[in-house]
Amino acid sequence: MKIFRSFDGTGRFPGPVLTIGNYDGVHIGHKRIIGRVVEKAQEISGTPMLMTFSPHPHSVLKPDSYIRLITPLHLKEKLVAENGIEVMFVIPFDEHLRSIPPESFIEDILIDTLGVAGVIVGYDFRFGRGGVGDVEILKEFSQKKGFYFDVVDAITVDEEKIGSNRIRRLIMDGDLKKANELLDRPHMIEGIVVHGVNRGKGMGFPTINFETVFELIPGNGVYITEVEFDGRKWPSVTNIGFNPTFEGKKLLVETHILNYSGDLYNRDIVIYFHERIREERKFGNMEELKERITLDVSIARDYFKNRLNARTA
Repeated sequence: MKIFRSFDGTGRFPGPVLTIGNYDGVHIGHKRIIGRVVEKAQEISGTPMLMTFSPHPHSVLKPDSYIRLITPLHLKEKLVAENGIEVMFVIPFDEHLRSIPPESFIEDILIDTLGVAGVIVGYDFRFGRGGVGDVEILKEFSQKKGFYFDVVDAITVDEEKIGSNRIRRLIMDGDLKKANELLDRPHMIEGIVVHGVNRGKGMGFPTINFETVFELIPGNGVYITEVEFDGRKWPSVTNIGFNPTFEGKKLLVETHILNYSGDLYNRDIVIYFHERIREERKFGNMEELKERITLDVSIARDYFKNRLNARTA
């Protein structure tokens, strides 16, 4: 996939079929839109394209209302490429871009610069100065200028529309099972292994401590996870929280890797979250904590055993 950070010097591509949006999470709703783009591009022997923005427009338009990204830009680029997009525009969302009237955005960028053969967007897409551009304006221009245009309706699960905000809320609440269903993949964070205080090792459950710059960490609790390094995924159990049993003050991400012993200090790893086992809690003593960790590990082993059996059935 080719990635452009501006519209300068991009040249023309055959039959551009473009979608535009934030695409944070690249969830199943996003994938439906991307699928339509790829399908239409194949029909006309064209080029499937996606335009997104960095930073997230929310951080510019509402700087006092912080939004945690599900997928940092490098991960979004990877997921978009995996879903068949051949050209991706990552355009700086700044004062200039936000001030462009929707008509000028269509005329100057979509038509004159990119030469779109088709545009496909989600039902709630808005653009241009003041966010006044919408699907009706795009439809009107497509009819006047002769490019293909389509709108993809919302997907609903449990009578609620799928969207990045809903998924973000689920992850923060610790409902990774539902979040992953809407993402169509496990939520993941990347980071580096750092030194801890080795309490887990003393209880027979050595852990790796993890630091990350990813913004969307799941809510406090104990999770069934997988840890990836050296091209392999290992079943694991991850605790996120403040270690209330030990009166901890710092948020920690600690992972016990099942059936693994080795030195991972300063290594880059990825943690994939599957389900939350339980919320974080304070135990009366070390023995109670050890008993609960033993149960958590047993639950995780059963989870992976059942998943393996389901795959081979």
